[in-house]
Amino acid sequence: MVGQMIGSSVAGLADPPRRHLNARLAAMLGMAAAAALSAATARAQINPFGGYHENVARAAKQNDSGTVRLLISNGANPNQSDEESRTGLHYAAMSGNLRIIAILIKASARLDPKEKLGNTPLHLAVERNQAEAAKLLLDAGAAVDPESKSGMTPLMVAASRGNVEIVNALLAKGANVAKTDYTGRDAAGWAAESHRPAVIQAIKRAQNAKKS
Repeated sequence: MVGQMIGSSVAGLADPPRRHLNARLAAMLGMAAAAALSAATARAQINPFGGYHENVARAAKQNDSGTVRLLISNGANPNQSDEESRTGLHYAAMSGNLRIIAILIKASARLDPKEKLGNTPLHLAVERNQAEAAKLLLDAGAAVDPESKSGMTPLMVAASRGNVEIVNALLAKGANVAKTDYTGRDAAGWAAESHRPAVIQAIKRAQNAKKS
């Protein structure tokens, strides 16, 4: 199964002169900032005896943006992970929770952490067909061609899913169509399995552009 096969940290967003934020990312970060509670309020609501549940990754897994926000406001590490080595950004990407993604990006969470199978948040957003989440991660500076433990890149995953919107978003960010997984299959090979003409054509155009 592709879900089992798919598997650089990048800098935070604290230096605006070195990174241009587009409208989507700026709007999401603005929403996260507007939603943030004061640290004093957060400390009043955090249960000091609830360590297991007061974990950013577990809160994100429950789609609980309020708890994620409280934990971050109280000084929690935005890169906290769970037993699967997944962070809050992994879970937010899987569920397409743009609010949590924005909160974590604003807190300088690592954009490319890998879980047990080598998947980054971008891999998982693509696998779940979460187009807006994938675009937000890319706009924030997530690596476009990370490899999972099986050598799968997000482009290969998107091609296998037949999602032309995500394929085009990845190609627009410079995804490498020549990369192959550990079986020797490239994005074009995965696209052929999707039986989606638009995806196959998009990959072929990118291949031709690379040759020219």
